[in-house]
Amino acid sequence: MTQELNKQVAYVVLSCDPYSDIWDAYGELFKRHWPDCPYDFYLASHQKTFEKYGFKSILIGEDKSWSHGLLTVLDYVQKKGYSYVMIAFDDFLISKKVDTDYVSSAINTFINDGGECLRFDPIRTSRCAKYNKYYGKMHDKVPYRVTLGFTLWDIEVLKKITVDGESAWQFEKNATERSFEYKAFFCTWKHPFNFINLINKRKLDITEYHKLKKLIPEAKYDREQVFVLKERLKGYLLCTFLRFYPVKHQYTFHKFFTKPINI
Repeated sequence: MTQELNKQVAYVVLSCDPYSDIWDAYGELFKRHWPDCPYDFYLASHQKTFEKYGFKSILIGEDKSWSHGLLTVLDYVQKKGYSYVMIAFDDFLISKKVDTDYVSSAINTFINDGGECLRFDPIRTSRCAKYNKYYGKMHDKVPYRVTLGFTLWDIEVLKKITVDGESAWQFEKNATERSFEYKAFFCTWKHPFNFINLINKRKLDITEYHKLKKLIPEAKYDREQVFVLKERLKGYLLCTFLRFYPVKHQYTFHKFFTKPINI
């Protein structure tokens, strides 16, 4: 039964050709920290291929928009016979060993429950409703209800809330509202994917880069470096405040105090 469920899931790293300089580091840390990954894993980019460390390539083609690329990827994996896709970002490099038993058990339970979305990053802004020992149920109208990094999706649901022409930032903001009609959205109690967020707005995050150097001393990149403490602190304070704000008002509050996204 477990092997049959595993065949329904594809792990896909969303990337683009300008980020090809970090693919080797991603692949090396993936194999080091999740050597027993039970799912087929792919890396999606536009023209460049990456078929090392067991990864297979998905070529998107012309860079029309971020969401167009996502829809192309979803069509590809669906035609390959997968019903679920775990989305990961290329600049979220896995930094510690993944608890495969926990991840696999959570995914199998999610599939058997008819789940639509399962995020493996515990939601920071509100408490989830109790559901089972692996995950809780996300409230309908909360900020960050839709994210992609280390999140498992029913492919059909993800396709329905994806609109062509949006950037990644627009998607995560706008798709949250589009997700309100879907109820089977869950979030794990544990955080099985620890990662280094290496790139920030196409620049090398100095703090995260130093973490990477401890794991791969020879890692070196010809990118502008940036220190993003201010942005991280701002996000942390907002999430901490929202966590104790009444759930039914969280999304309205968050939408009022955040700027529209037009990039």
